[in-house]
Amino acid sequence: MELVLRGFATTQKGVPHWPGTRGEKKSMKIHALTTGAVRVKHSFLFPSPGPRRQLDLFMPGALSDPLPIHCWAVEHEGVLRLVDTGETTAARDVPFARPEVTREQELPAAMAEAGLSLDDVSEVVITHAHGDHIDGLVHVRGRVMINETELRFLRSPMARVMRRILRQPLPPGFAPEPVVLDGGPFGAFSRSRALSDDGRIVAVETPGHTPGHVSVICVDDTGRHVMLAGDATDTLEQLHARRADAVAPDVRVHTATLETILAHCAQHPTVYLPSHDPESGARSAAATTVGSDGPIGPQASAVAVPPTLA
Repeated sequence: MELVLRGFATTQKGVPHWPGTRGEKKSMKIHALTTGAVRVKHSFLFPSPGPRRQLDLFMPGALSDPLPIHCWAVEHEGVLRLVDTGETTAARDVPFARPEVTREQELPAAMAEAGLSLDDVSEVVITHAHGDHIDGLVHVRGRVMINETELRFLRSPMARVMRRILRQPLPPGFAPEPVVLDGGPFGAFSRSRALSDDGRIVAVETPGHTPGHVSVICVDDTGRHVMLAGDATDTLEQLHARRADAVAPDVRVHTATLETILAHCAQHPTVYLPSHDPESGARSAAATTVGSDGPIGPQASAVAVPPTLA
């Protein structure tokens, strides 16, 4: 799936401006790469309030239909960037999720299907350090970047213990470069970091699912923002509902981030693309923005139909 973006750059506050020579246009291509699927428990998608929010993850429960495991390739100014790297066949089941990945669905095949080569990848931006976003790093050479806050969390005793309990080791050779979000505000987001020289590709702070989670925003020639949201939410429905997920360390932090994302969507037409939303590919292809699919706000929680449960 490919979305072609042309021409505009932005200032750090998300205000469009023309780069370079007057009238000059530069093309950008964003490819949705699907590296298998995952089934998750109902309690993962729709957690109970209070102490049961995380406890229910370890109790018997129905699983969803397969949800995609997307990562993204962004071509811009002669640079090929990846946002996350997807999953591999080495993935193990956890109590609340069952990955379904074949070798033919791993990153090299997904790149080839999009007409791209891993040899051309200049850098990788990691939204957060869960296996279905970083395990594909075994296929990648070159610069890998991660928010310093996420890397610091990964090294904490709690994170180390949980990786051992869930049998979710970091991929071999995992050594990303810590990045500081020191670029100031971008739209509704208080912290950001420009990833491209012209400021059209920007990492923004979206903590909640993990403490150092980031999303990547690309800006097109109409001022439309394409938000590669990682696991900021699992679906657009969850964003509209302002529902914190079951694994977020702090519900208040996650809920505040959802409010910030919705505020940004109200300020700038935004194509919102979470990694596991079955509709992300179609929204990317059609450039469907948040709000054009229904109202932005609590009343919009019924706009999208959640995945069927089996």
